[in-house]
Amino acid sequence: MRSVFDQYQQPENQLTHALVCTLDADRSLLRPFLKWLGAKDVPRTTLRITQQQVPGVLEPGEDEQRGLPDACIFSDAASDTEESSGGWAVLIESKVQSGIGLDQLNRHKRTAERAGFPNAHLVLLAVDRPKSGLPKGVEYRPWREVYAWFRARRGESEWAGRLTQYMEAFERRMIARDYAIRGTITMFDGIGFDENNPYTYAEAKRLIRLLGDELQNRPKLLELGVDPKGERRSAITGRSGGRVWDFLPLKDARGATSFTAFPHLTMVVSSEHAVAAVTVPNGVKGGFKTKIKECGQDGFMGMLQELAENTHPILRDVPQASVFLYAVQRHFPSQRSAGIVDAETQADLRTIDPGSTGGVKYQPQWAHAIYDVLAHKRSNVQFGVRMHFPYTTKGLRSPQAVELFERSWLAFSPLLRFVLE
Repeated sequence: MRSVFDQYQQPENQLTHALVCTLDADRSLLRPFLKWLGAKDVPRTTLRITQQQVPGVLEPGEDEQRGLPDACIFSDAASDTEESSGGWAVLIESKVQSGIGLDQLNRHKRTAERAGFPNAHLVLLAVDRPKSGLPKGVEYRPWREVYAWFRARRGESEWAGRLTQYMEAFERRMIARDYAIRGTITMFDGIGFDENNPYTYAEAKRLIRLLGDELQNRPKLLELGVDPKGERRSAITGRSGGRVWDFLPLKDARGATSFTAFPHLTMVVSSEHAVAAVTVPNGVKGGFKTKIKECGQDGFMGMLQELAENTHPILRDVPQASVFLYAVQRHFPSQRSAGIVDAETQADLRTIDPGSTGGVKYQPQWAHAIYDVLAHKRSNVQFGVRMHFPYTTKGLRSPQAVELFERSWLAFSPLLRFVLE
């Protein structure tokens, strides 16, 4: 069923219309929201709301047409403390994908002045802050903070919940159409798939973009070597496979022609669980196969033992999680093929620990087998370690999920050092 908010074609107009409908339907939200926007001296008189119109301008001229804000909240009377003549107004200019023109913002103010609102408060709602400074008297609020403001009020306002649900659906549609918003309309709030909220490709795609945005600038991950400006996957695919994935590139990979030339931090959101992994591609630079042979099985097992010890605190705090070492061989019928699995070996990392917990039995031969595959590989073999978080995992359904991924990658740092040094 079509949403009551869907009345326009342009993305900017769709979001503005949803916002205006919400504020008009639940007036208890209106004044607190205006104060959050930075509006001062909000009158106690009845406030009116318009779209694509400045109050008092019934037939705008050419300049007024170009100077119409996306929304206007106003009172014909001046505010209680306003000394100058004229009414009180807040003008809203909305941007999602289109660029921000400073001339346009100035025209809004001039149009409002001619309409009898000389002290109108102008607010820009956009994905990103303009690179150049804003005109005097213009406030900026990112859409993701608007989302967070209403999300915090879902419990007390049905309309706040409707708006945030619409913004999530809006973002899914925009990402599916490859609009350049990259998960910046809403905010990451956890991965909440369960029986009542089953996995969908569109929602997984939205969540993995948001999760990556949250993680790519985490200070501890920057220390680990993550490139804060590195490009992730340009197109998230996986509609038919029940999983989507993305990765965080490392600074060492800057200038590489392919991300598969270096290890990377991989994120997976699937129908069964979320995964944080370190991936060592088959074509990794730096003589990985030679390093494997030179360190020998004992050196390889020593590195894995350090990995296992690093993951103990995570598995203690989050007993639903599990950590795996794996190697997979694939062949690719074409360049665009997802690859066909020829063989795969996976072992819980706790199998190398005689004192392992969680019912996992000591059986280091599984890791020995993976070592033999890597030391004597003659085919396309990918290697890595990954932490699995089932959707029953404590904290995964909240913003704490970001910390779960971060802790996992920090625990996997010995593998990164082994490959890169």
